[in-house]
Amino acid sequence: WSQPVPIGKWAPSTITATEIPPACPQPACDVNDILCPKVFFEPWLPVIDNIIVCGQLIDMFSSTSFPLKPLIIGTMTEEALGYVYGELTQPLSPLGYLTVGPILFGSNFSAIAMRYPPEGSGDQRPLLARLVTQWVFACPTRVLAHKAAAYSYVFGYPLHTMGIINAGICEARACHSYELPFLFQAFWLNFTNADRYISQTLATYWTNYAKSKNPNHPVKVPLAWSKLASQSEKYLNFTDPVQITTNYLMNDCNF
Repeated sequence: WSQPVPIGKWAPSTITATEIPPACPQPACDVNDILCPKVFFEPWLPVIDNIIVCGQLIDMFSSTSFPLKPLIIGTMTEEALGYVYGELTQPLSPLGYLTVGPILFGSNFSAIAMRYPPEGSGDQRPLLARLVTQWVFACPTRVLAHKAAAYSYVFGYPLHTMGIINAGICEARACHSYELPFLFQAFWLNFTNADRYISQTLATYWTNYAKSKNPNHPVKVPLAWSKLASQSEKYLNFTDPVQITTNYLMNDCNF
């Protein structure tokens, strides 16, 4: 990569406790510089000799003619909640929802609005978060899991941060990346017995897979976890207790 740009090129050299840093001037920021903020929003795409292989990931995986590597893949039940509330800091009215929809989905939104109409007359952000969770995370993951015959999971167990982090709307929810403190036992001292059960169970499946490419052995696990198949869409559902969920969001994703 290129030599990093001095941070002062796109951020002020000094900031007081009451000042808000200005937005990064786009022309002064080269995406090849590792300190450029824009680089954190680059899409994850295949690269050959530093050249991005263009195309939509979902199309690439669907048309792949060679076997994909075995993997464990899954999503949180509220993946998009923090993103939606982070962008929309005020309640979203039904009219606002019908205005935002076409921006996200274009001409497809008319059909989407029939299936996901505004819910009541109040804040529509929970509805939008559910819709974005399915559109951006859960349904594309399902496509990949079918192609790769992956072990698929859904994680719906809430994380109680106890103020360790500023979780905002995601406190005691199952938001994006909130399975990681359970996997790595980051909040172990603050975990309840139920939290520790989820944490130990999750770590056992993952460690088994790292050892044997099969999450079900060598260490005993609560439930046998089978790969996702078109004839049997079975997900390991991390709730208390851990259970097998069949056809998770199948009708919504097939819509």
